[in-house]
Amino acid sequence: MPKLEEMSKQKQGNSSVQIANLLYNTGFRLTGSHKRTQELLTGVFNTLNGNIIINTVLKKLCLIYINQATSSQGKNLSNNLPKYSSKAKSSPVAKDNSAEKIQEALLTLPPTERLVLVLRDVLGLSYVEIAEITGIEKIAVTRLLNAGRCELRKQLAPPPGQSRSLEKYPIAK
Repeated sequence: MPKLEEMSKQKQGNSSVQIANLLYNTGFRLTGSHKRTQELLTGVFNTLNGNIIINTVLKKLCLIYINQATSSQGKNLSNNLPKYSSKAKSSPVAKDNSAEKIQEALLTLPPTERLVLVLRDVLGLSYVEIAEITGIEKIAVTRLLNAGRCELRKQLAPPPGQSRSLEKYPIAK
């Protein structure tokens, strides 16, 4: 799937399929649930009034996600979500379930850290673009990215004394 920057540079405009895939992928990375992603995107499209410009749609998605995640009722969106199932069908690209491990680790992050990580590392947005879309100051975006990446490293790093290469190919004695 092309990143947002690649889609923006296309001369012929964006296909509705590309936009839908980008939004669905973003929503799923944020929620970890197909049902919650559909609800999130329904909320986004209900507020657009036919204005389907990718940046506008993405901004609405982020705002709705943040509002749900930090609702005044004290509910935390990540606590209301079903846990991402590691029993889900693994993609042919990630036979070692690394994509599933990353998604599980991503869902443990606080919602705002998760949001900026997805916008930066999945969609490829710049720090300034993330700040503009989310309304979070650029310095806070930097801090959130650093904290989120640090936490993901902790969760995804192999146990001490074991390198990544040993996980797949144990040394035979």
